[in-house]
Amino acid sequence: MATLNQLVARTAERMSMVGGTGIQLYGEDRIAEMIQHKFDILFDEAWWPQFMAWYQWTLDGSTGIVTTDLTDILKRFEDIRIIYPEDSNVSLTLLPTTINPFELGGTVPVHYEGSTNAARRFLVWPKAASGDIIVHVRIKPDTYTGDQTVDFDDQALILGATYDYLEDDGTNPAATDKFQGLFESRVQQLKKNLTQAPMALDPLTRLPSTFTFTALP
Repeated sequence: MATLNQLVARTAERMSMVGGTGIQLYGEDRIAEMIQHKFDILFDEAWWPQFMAWYQWTLDGSTGIVTTDLTDILKRFEDIRIIYPEDSNVSLTLLPTTINPFELGGTVPVHYEGSTNAARRFLVWPKAASGDIIVHVRIKPDTYTGDQTVDFDDQALILGATYDYLEDDGTNPAATDKFQGLFESRVQQLKKNLTQAPMALDPLTRLPSTFTFTALP
């Protein structure tokens, strides 16, 4: 990982190696914006583990929202990966438009949907649902500045920003195609790495490690 300033310098150095580019035309601010753009695009392409976190939040029992202010945690509804009721392995589903949500009764959470409340980007139905929910969310960083460390793969951002610049410059199509290929290949490699960890086929069950025998009378 590198700071934004370091990524800008490395991207500029990479572009200076490409013949024919109008290298005097770009500035640090422009390169920084290209790096930020590439980060924003890549952030939404996968559930990158460095931005994921589990939380346990309590429902307020009357309006369908949680009692915790989520302003700095969940900034966008689309960053919710999954929601479970407490003590359950069956996840909540998105509220379907084929039902009247106000007809839902009980206190067990069943569905969820987005909210315009910046501090609570989702709400649960029925609204009288109570207890805790377990939520896996993706936390989007604020726009990076200067000496802030960008928690993402250096090469993906540098190659992507270089490709963007060369495409705008338009003086070296061969180099543009080259860096596009390098960028896309690196992104595919990163996504492939996400699937390397072992995955449980059935997370609801596990082999017993001990046995208990009860004597018959």
